[in-house]
Amino acid sequence: MGWRYLLDAVFPPHCVACGVGGEWCCSTCVEGIETVRQDRKIEGLDGFIAVGYYHDPRLRAVIRGLKYRNATCLDGACREVLRRYAETRIHPWPWAGESTLVVQPVVGAPNRIRTRGFDPAAFVAAALKKGPIPWAAMGSLLERKTSVSTQADLPPDALRQANVKGVFSVRENADIPEAVLLTDDVFTTGATMREAARILREAGVKRVYGFVLALGA
Repeated sequence: MGWRYLLDAVFPPHCVACGVGGEWCCSTCVEGIETVRQDRKIEGLDGFIAVGYYHDPRLRAVIRGLKYRNATCLDGACREVLRRYAETRIHPWPWAGESTLVVQPVVGAPNRIRTRGFDPAAFVAAALKKGPIPWAAMGSLLERKTSVSTQADLPPDALRQANVKGVFSVRENADIPEAVLLTDDVFTTGATMREAARILREAGVKRVYGFVLALGA
């Protein structure tokens, strides 16, 4: 019996969204998540997908559980959300035809990763790898230094773009692929993802796509 089963026996799981017992995010809540029907065009990206909306209380509960409660027990719920989205998606993936796609998390601020013990963007990347795109390679191209301020604490304007200017760099001697899929948990203004994409393009990446769990306000 694994440690998680022991933990569940001591602390029985309850849905983070509705509170029903038995699962960390129940199937009713997962199936009820409102999905984004039309892909967005984002400047600086060759394609972009958001699964749902942050205003949806069910998806928000999963994301907040990951980000602020360190609830890595929600990995199954995250994979189920992606599985359901992939099964109901009617359009081709923006990266269809890419034979050497590399999945790269939008690396979080080092101090936040130390506090949480994991990076939510990497969590999303791992869920994608285990689900819709198991053939893609996992990348470790980007490094990040701490921003002056936390993005969520800033108003959604030019301040966010300035706050992440120059925070990313490509690892020395990294193998540069032709196509990269950037992952994150929430996309609000897109300042962080666009800055990561810009740095990757400067390093020689030809096509950069984006994938997030939720569109923010």
